[in-house]
Amino acid sequence: MQDERLKKALLEWSNSFTQLSLNDLSRYAHSVGLSLAQISILMHLHFHGACEVTKFSEMLQISRAAASQMIERLVQQGVVYRFPKQNDRRVRLVDLTPSGEKIITESLDARVEWVNELVSSISREEREQFFVLLTRLNQFSAQKEE
Repeated sequence: MQDERLKKALLEWSNSFTQLSLNDLSRYAHSVGLSLAQISILMHLHFHGACEVTKFSEMLQISRAAASQMIERLVQQGVVYRFPKQNDRRVRLVDLTPSGEKIITESLDARVEWVNELVSSISREEREQFFVLLTRLNQFSAQKEE
């Protein structure tokens, strides 16, 4: 019976966190003149570095042409730039400009504020317990991604 309650609580937390996070990210993206898909591209570049346009077509499940158009709009907005791959000049990579990096940094800073509020709402003992369990869940999640 406890397992079912825990599973339900985890699903509720996951749903709440996802909804809050997406709403927050969507509001921020809109405030800087970007769509959620565009900010997702910037986030990917921030965390994974430069990559080919085809990665974004796979990631967003859109055609290569649509991904290229989206990247072109981001280039025109000055938040990403294209450059040739060193060992194959036929391939073009995409990466963040300083302006794009600033947008992502501000977005992540806003998330830190939200997390700080959440952490301050629970006791020190609960924080320690939550830290141990969340660390374990993060390790499990990282293994699933591999």
